[in-house]
Amino acid sequence: MRVAITGATGFTGGHTLRELLKAGHDPVALIRSEDKLEKVRRLHALPDFDSVVGDITDKRSIQNLVDGCDAIIHTAAVAATGKKSIPLIKETNALGSRNVLEVSSEAKLDPIVYVSSQSVLHPPPGGIYTNECPITSSPLGAYAESKAEGESLARALQEQDCPIVIVWPSGIIGPDDVGVSVAANGISRLLKSPILPLPKNGGILMHDVRDLAKVLCLCLESGLGPRRFGVFGHYLDWTETARFLTEITGRDLKTIRFPDAVFRSLGRLGDFLGNLNINFPLDLSTAEFMTTLVPGDDRDTRETLSMEWRPLSESFSDTLLWLEEKKLISGKSIPALRNAAG
Repeated sequence: MRVAITGATGFTGGHTLRELLKAGHDPVALIRSEDKLEKVRRLHALPDFDSVVGDITDKRSIQNLVDGCDAIIHTAAVAATGKKSIPLIKETNALGSRNVLEVSSEAKLDPIVYVSSQSVLHPPPGGIYTNECPITSSPLGAYAESKAEGESLARALQEQDCPIVIVWPSGIIGPDDVGVSVAANGISRLLKSPILPLPKNGGILMHDVRDLAKVLCLCLESGLGPRRFGVFGHYLDWTETARFLTEITGRDLKTIRFPDAVFRSLGRLGDFLGNLNINFPLDLSTAEFMTTLVPGDDRDTRETLSMEWRPLSESFSDTLLWLEEKKLISGKSIPALRNAAG
């Protein structure tokens, strides 16, 4: 297939490009920077492929992108939670997704793969994320609000039998990024801290970017109509997370547990400081997710697409070694991995 892809120079987009080419597809990437695209090419050792310079907030750019294409994968999004990012989040995630979905539908692409977010399903009515969850009526923060707005249109178009495939990723982890993803940045901050501050409730819900890229490519079958796939991955509560990180790094990590209300208060402080353009490692929406996250059930996705997720230990090991290579953490912070690597 000739496949248009937005967000091609991002974390998910770069891995998806590699998977598309590996599967024999012909990608056409929407980009804003030739230099960044060249970095993605070098990072993933990709051959030449077509690209279109433009922006998802401009309908003409999307029309140029999809011209002559059979299908599209829409990965472009601003993944941020800070107050100062809100205007860009709303413009890119909400307006940009509307442009992509409307133009792709008018061009009769099949399928139209829309990368949403597990955050639009939070909190799930049954206490667990599934492929049947409704869009939340109370999204946590501007990012979740913007993704919920885009998904509302995607679901409305699905009801009109438009061949849109909605994919819900949870936290995305993995190596090889021309930037540094939100999850990788959070992990590097945690490992630099002498004591890990953790809430009483909640946990982490994560999967590997390489698995997500494979899912997006496996969705590229025409004639199957609207579909929905959760990519929720692995869940660990905070006690399990602390034990897991100790085993992976080989360090005796010290933790301190705070009541959930304290975390939310720190998040409010972060929002206040953000309004003053002062960086703080926590905001309210992140604190609320950290204290309320629950597991997901994505067996339907794995069975339908005939795949299994990589072990979380493999994803974290690869990510931590990559962070060390990028000099974002030191080898001393991951002695077990350093020793294993020789």
